[in-house]
Amino acid sequence: MSAYSMKHMQTFCTVVEYGGFVGAQSALGMSQPAISTHIRDFEIRLGFQLCHRGRSGFSLTEKGEVVYRKCREMLNSISDFEADLGELRNTLTGTLRVGLVDNVITNRDLPISDAIHRFYSRKNDVSIRLLVLAPEDLERELLTGNIHLAIGLFQNRSNSVTYRHLCSERHGFYCGRRHPLFDRPESEISVELIRQYPISSRTYLQHADLQNIKKSRSVAFVSNMEAQALLIQSGSFLGFLPTHYAYQWVESGEMRAFEHLNLSWQSEFSLAMRASPAPQNIVQVFVGDIEAALEARSQARERAD
Repeated sequence: MSAYSMKHMQTFCTVVEYGGFVGAQSALGMSQPAISTHIRDFEIRLGFQLCHRGRSGFSLTEKGEVVYRKCREMLNSISDFEADLGELRNTLTGTLRVGLVDNVITNRDLPISDAIHRFYSRKNDVSIRLLVLAPEDLERELLTGNIHLAIGLFQNRSNSVTYRHLCSERHGFYCGRRHPLFDRPESEISVELIRQYPISSRTYLQHADLQNIKKSRSVAFVSNMEAQALLIQSGSFLGFLPTHYAYQWVESGEMRAFEHLNLSWQSEFSLAMRASPAPQNIVQVFVGDIEAALEARSQARERAD
């Protein structure tokens, strides 16, 4: 493999991960014609077509799917190799690959931004690849080695992964301003009445969302919290959201929380890493920064109380 081939691989993976040439432009710092030339040269070198591009949009061929997985594995291995060599030089280097569930930024009990600040406050030559994915995708990417660690809600736990508790997240039950129940008095709203209306549920938390609400007239399923919030805001569906995430809409009068029904529940946020091999030094340092950020936030909360 030459440096030129590595550049082809990096360009190809970036195009795939950004959903096409337009999205990859800023990430690569290249023009669309230059990206197109790289992909075409890579296809010529390999001897087959990697992707379809044109008016119908960007998509991978069957062989392109295989090549993408192989290229990403190789690029991750090279990054890990660089990190290992840096460790021998007592230098933090390589690429830190982190996966998160969506919208943790509003969770004050999970100060990931503080941990990133701590990590980059020390001298290092580390780039970071931060992915926001659904919980089931986080575990898959973790097991394949595409990410070093994942932070999220993990209902189904793998024996090949270690889990470390970080914090709990409270989920409340909400309706939007345009929903028929929004202006009804609390005394008129019961779980029995709630069951008569459509409810939206997150696929990865379906059991927890619906365990106290039986015989809903219909249910919508979403893969992330933004989609859940949109359905609730529409006034067509009721549903659960983390209280820290829904707070902004409750304050503005766009949502209402049904606290009196006692339907709220707690989920567990965990840090997940592969059980083997042992995490690299840059991963261990970042995990330490997460723990330090959690401790600092806890101490600040105790002082405020």
